Amino acid sequence: MAEFEKSKMIQGRLKIFLGYAAGVGKTYEMLEEAQQLKKRGIDVVVGYVEPHDRPETTSLLQGLEQLPQKAHYSDIFVNEFNLDAALKRHPNVLIVDELAHTNTNQKYHKKRYQDIGVLLEAGVNVYTTMNIQHLESLHDVISRLTHVEVQESVPDSFFDRADQIELVDIDPEELLERMRLGKIYSPSEAQRALDNFFTERNLTALRETALRRMTMRMSVQQETTEKLLVCFSGSPTSKSVLRSAAQLAHALSGEIIALYISRDESDIPVVVKENSRLAEELGMRVVTLYGEQRGDLITEYCKAQHITKLILGSGRTSWLAKIRYHGSLIDQLNQELPSVDKYIIPHKKVHRHTSVKRNTSTDVGLKNIAVIMAFLTLATLVGNLYVLAHIASINIVLIYILTVMFVSLLTHTRWSGALTAVLSVVLYNFFFTIPYGSLLSNSQNWVTFIMMGIIGLLSSSWTTRLQAQSAYEANRANRTEILLDASHAFEKTNTIDDVLMVLGRQAHKLFKAKVSIYSKEKEDLGIPMVFEGPSSANSSLTADNERAVATWVLKHNHAAGKMTDTLPNESNWYLPIQENNQSTVAVMCISLAKQTQLDDLNRNLMTSILDTGSLAIQRIREAEARRRANAMIHQEKLRYELLRGISHDLRTPLTTISGNADILKTQGEKLSTTQISLLSKAIYNDSVWLTQMVENLLSMTRITNGRFQIKAHPELMVEIVNEALQHLSPGVETHEVTFKISDDMMMVSVDAQLIIQVIVNIINNAIQYTPRNSRISIHVVSQNNMALASITNNGPHISEESQEHLFDLFYSKRNGNSSRRGMGIGLALCRTIIQASGGEIGVKNEVPEGVSFYFTLPLWEDEK
Repeated sequence: MAEFEKSKMIQGRLKIFLGYAAGVGKTYEMLEEAQQLKKRGIDVVVGYVEPHDRPETTSLLQGLEQLPQKAHYSDIFVNEFNLDAALKRHPNVLIVDELAHTNTNQKYHKKRYQDIGVLLEAGVNVYTTMNIQHLESLHDVISRLTHVEVQESVPDSFFDRADQIELVDIDPEELLERMRLGKIYSPSEAQRALDNFFTERNLTALRETALRRMTMRMSVQQETTEKLLVCFSGSPTSKSVLRSAAQLAHALSGEIIALYISRDESDIPVVVKENSRLAEELGMRVVTLYGEQRGDLITEYCKAQHITKLILGSGRTSWLAKIRYHGSLIDQLNQELPSVDKYIIPHKKVHRHTSVKRNTSTDVGLKNIAVIMAFLTLATLVGNLYVLAHIASINIVLIYILTVMFVSLLTHTRWSGALTAVLSVVLYNFFFTIPYGSLLSNSQNWVTFIMMGIIGLLSSSWTTRLQAQSAYEANRANRTEILLDASHAFEKTNTIDDVLMVLGRQAHKLFKAKVSIYSKEKEDLGIPMVFEGPSSANSSLTADNERAVATWVLKHNHAAGKMTDTLPNESNWYLPIQENNQSTVAVMCISLAKQTQLDDLNRNLMTSILDTGSLAIQRIREAEARRRANAMIHQEKLRYELLRGISHDLRTPLTTISGNADILKTQGEKLSTTQISLLSKAIYNDSVWLTQMVENLLSMTRITNGRFQIKAHPELMVEIVNEALQHLSPGVETHEVTFKISDDMMMVSVDAQLIIQVIVNIINNAIQYTPRNSRISIHVVSQNNMALASITNNGPHISEESQEHLFDLFYSKRNGNSSRRGMGIGLALCRTIIQASGGEIGVKNEVPEGVSFYFTLPLWEDEK
């Protein structure tokens, strides 16, 4: 029970009740365990149970809460699992029958196992059932054993993520007896099943397959040591090769990669995309390489990835392919990779459908034919001009070869160049060989015709290949530039919003489409940043449906929309922007046209950009954490220095006050009036000094704790200075203090109490460090929309070294005029207050003597 309580906080657990055929008791076993969980006090809900007429199974539903199974679809009511209701109810354990079922209403997903995947991510524990024949990697094995083509399947990657698999097993003879007694199907359906699928031979084979798979599952808990590579293509037999490779990888407990090799970056055929999708469902990582020499590419990739086993499909290599690829592919791989084990998967020959959809439309084909005819006509006319000019006929041959190359450059198709080469031979024979105007020719010209045709075909092939290679290099350079630009831009980001701006611009640049990024605010989405051109803007004018899907992606932390398993009918592509590949910080929506198909290269490039952005977000988070840690260290250091300063510098005045007070208390009657006055004055002076010190300490504490705020109001500067002069420390009477202001109505926008503290600290500092009878003058003028205040004394100069550190915290020097040494807080506090008020503060030596402290404050008129 503790296991289920813990799962509320993390991803849910999956338990599969596995059988080898219908009627073995999977649903019965699952419901029986659900009843036991309910007795233990665990929240169990039945999400969906297949409505079979089996009294023993139906009786186990009594007492269990059930979600509604009836759904309205296409004007009829059907039995279907309700994902929305399950997520809203969110039980501890949910019972969902028939894992391999195809949903009737494909609102969210096509398959039921995808619905269960969402439940697991939401933290719901799921119990479900399936038969062994629905496992994707066993599709060909089951078909070969039972001669039945299974239509519904569950990917191996989903099956293997199950936390627990319980095999429900009974003897095939007992299952057949139950079938005959009508305990599984109705009598008519049971007899039909016994005549077809439910034979003892089929059931025995299925049972052995299920037992073998469970044995393999128990034995693959060892550490992965093997690394497998399977090669696939657009051939229909590649599905069989991929499934066999998945079984081998599972048996060896190895990591497996699926490799597809394409000649260029042109649109990948639909069948290749289907095979690639199958490989991903089987738990493989799909890699695409580009090039002509398949053997070299496979060899280099195997060496780079340290592949230990290579799986290929069997097939006959034509003599033309052997010439083109320098021999059989198997022979080349055996020679280049002697240490890698090779597995050749045999398969039956599959006839391709003749109705294959071509990439080139009819309009494009007619346009290419028009180009061919135009260039051949032009070449023939030029050839006739050569004849009239008595130029050698070999030059006419060169004209036709040049025509083949021009046609190949303009049409971008192999067949156009080949057709032009053949027609060039025919036209040359018809117009420029004896007898003229006839396709007949003497045997001496046949060598010319053959060489002309071969050179034309080769030049066409080379030209087309060079074009494709150039286009590939250009696309690769463009993608590399985008990735590098993104990396450089991410390096300059300082905030999460900066990262999101870079991601939006790069996605817009890559797909040439509208991009919206919804940042996460608390547990919801904020106003999106929209990228439709060179600039970006915040916009709330987005479709409600777009925001709803983005919210779903935020909650479930995986992609949705176009080219995904979730909401595949959406035209937009929704991607989570993650931090550490875990929590989602924002959602990106790329608006694509419905007919737009995402190629694997662009998808992989976008994934790489998102991964780089995730690293940038992680870097920013770590920098923020370091800043917080440094701030805490700095605060701790300040506290330590403050405590040390208090313990050292406050001891003297406190001792003096205590001693003088004790004398007055014990010997007051014996002291003269003059002595009592001196002692009282000493106590007063030390108390004022302590008060000022405590005020500075309190102000500095507010600053270090981050609670320092400026509340600016319009104030008369003359009133601020006059108020400050009333709070000077004792000893001011031994100095001459003067005040002059250029405008009595000068008003500044400041916090008056803080500025008073600044003036008091500076004047008290001058009193402490200047001789008796020194002059201290305060002068305030207006300058550059700022109030400039100068506090000047005629005391000794301050060294340049001391000027550099004068406003640093805890910097102080003992002066002979005073018995006390300051803590170095007052002037540091002055700098903090002035800078927070929008001004500047400094110090300079006067000529011939004296020191001037100056600071600026914003005038109220300017702010108004």
